Amino acid sequence: MFFHQLITVIIFILFILQITSNDRSYILMSEEMERPFKQYLTFSFSNKLNPGTTLQKVENPKVSIIIPMYNEEKNALKVIRTIQNQKLQEIEIVCVNDHSNDNTLKILETLKKEDSRIKIITNKKNRGVIYNRIYGAIKSKGEYVTFIDADDGLCNRDILSIAYDKATKEFNEKIDIIHYQTCGCLVDENGVMDKMAIFNTFNPNTFNQIIRAPYIGDNYFQGKKDVTGSGFVFDKIYSRQLIIRAANYIGPDLWNQNLVYVDDLLLCFAAMKKANNIVSIPDIGYWHYFDKKSSVTVGVWETEGKRLKNPKKSNKKIGDYMLIMERILKLTEEEPQSGEFREFIIKAISSDEYLPAIARSVHFEKYLFLIEKEFKWKYNTSERKKMIKKFFKYLLNFEITPKERFDYILSKDSKKNYK
Repeated sequence: MFFHQLITVIIFILFILQITSNDRSYILMSEEMERPFKQYLTFSFSNKLNPGTTLQKVENPKVSIIIPMYNEEKNALKVIRTIQNQKLQEIEIVCVNDHSNDNTLKILETLKKEDSRIKIITNKKNRGVIYNRIYGAIKSKGEYVTFIDADDGLCNRDILSIAYDKATKEFNEKIDIIHYQTCGCLVDENGVMDKMAIFNTFNPNTFNQIIRAPYIGDNYFQGKKDVTGSGFVFDKIYSRQLIIRAANYIGPDLWNQNLVYVDDLLLCFAAMKKANNIVSIPDIGYWHYFDKKSSVTVGVWETEGKRLKNPKKSNKKIGDYMLIMERILKLTEEEPQSGEFREFIIKAISSDEYLPAIARSVHFEKYLFLIEKEFKWKYNTSERKKMIKKFFKYLLNFEITPKERFDYILSKDSKKNYK
């Protein structure tokens, strides 16, 4: 109890420091604060198991942990050890092998012989992360589910136990989402961890407070601290039935596609829209391996003059981005209260970080179509229409002329790279 109270106080101090700083994306942890998390990770990464770990299959697991894996032979054992070493043992570890062509499957099969709680799903072709997460959740048996990226892990031995008890015992109602905090750092080739940082810290005044629908849905993306702290998919446990509702809300026509970009955003959006309630807690539980060089975003938005630096890669990912944004706008089309949220989504796509690449992609016309459609949204106010019209004129003249764009799209080089 004292440790949890101490963590809450520390997080409050860090939150005050964060909101007065220029960079709000993360805050560094003190050595004292990061020590227990590094100890847990170091122990798990050294292939050790806690004494008393059961490794015995349970018929009705409390939490199913879904791990999409594609060519993760270097990480599979590490991430699974951080789960096996959890205090909560009534779990199911669902590994979705996404048609790996390395030794991932062989490692998983060896681990399954050791731990009967491990379930392996193998795809006959590469399906993408959002499919793996949703399909893994549908095929799991847990009352709750959580999602872990294969190169990440859990960093707090108690986090699943704490989150599950919060969801099922502490309140007079079952909670659909328990949201804990994420820390992250780099790890060098010798396994030495760099300074840890907390990502997306919450407003401490909201800890252990129930936020109910419909207020959750359109607000959490906008960084409103009385709703939640992040749009990540991996720093929460969810009612498994909620994920099924979210999948139906997204539509299988979309999540069945091989989406390779911003799938977190889509699944989080749907879960928040369909959740009855959410509670955020001060506990840090998820460890994110933070490496910009290997990030899925690397190179997506890079340009060279009037061209994309990596046209094939960028056009696929920008196309996924457009599909997801289009679906999110469509799903909120009949909700007059979602104007602020829809404006937030449009502005997010249109930031200076993204716009130069979008303007040079084959999806620019789709992007302009989305902006034009937003102008015609039936619940628009006259002021909002003026804002969108001004913005639309700016987009039409952005950095690259229509003739230059179409000349390149029709070129042989373009056709070769865009297939």
